[in-house]
Amino acid sequence: MQEEVPSNNRVLKAFQACKDGLVRSIMKMSVEQQDVDDILQETFIRVLHSDEQQQIKSPKGYLFVVSRNLVLKKLMQQSKEMHTELDDALLINEEENIVEKELFQKRKFERFTNALNALPEKHRRAILLRKLYCLSHKEIAKKMDVSVSSVEKYIAAGLRQCKQSLYSQGYDISNNLEKQPYQSSEERIK
Repeated sequence: MQEEVPSNNRVLKAFQACKDGLVRSIMKMSVEQQDVDDILQETFIRVLHSDEQQQIKSPKGYLFVVSRNLVLKKLMQQSKEMHTELDDALLINEEENIVEKELFQKRKFERFTNALNALPEKHRRAILLRKLYCLSHKEIAKKMDVSVSSVEKYIAAGLRQCKQSLYSQGYDISNNLEKQPYQSSEERIK
């Protein structure tokens, strides 16, 4: 009659017999050398524990399955960590970009306000009534006691002066899309 080998001895013998094969298998899955021993140790402990719960028919095969699953788990964890780091970096960059844009718009508005305050009274008043209070040219003309064409001239001349002032301070005001600081022709060529 054959003597039954204790469970932990069966797993240990199987582990010792296929250890080199496990190492090669783990290394093929792009695991770093310093992580191989940890994976081997975790594999052995898990297989030993599983065998104590219910005897494993093929400890060698089970060792390969468990080691592969541990490697896949480790790679997934590394991938998640990398994605988290990238997301964090992008979020920080995005927040910095938002702060930059807000600061840019604030400075531009301050400079526009200064340019607006430097306009003659009638020009400034016509622009404010139009842009701030959304009054029509006719309503502005009535309020200022001037003709509609005078209102149109005040607004056009005042806005032209404001645009020139902003342009001279480095703001490109040629389009109404995202306004960026003016670049000289030499800077644009670079």
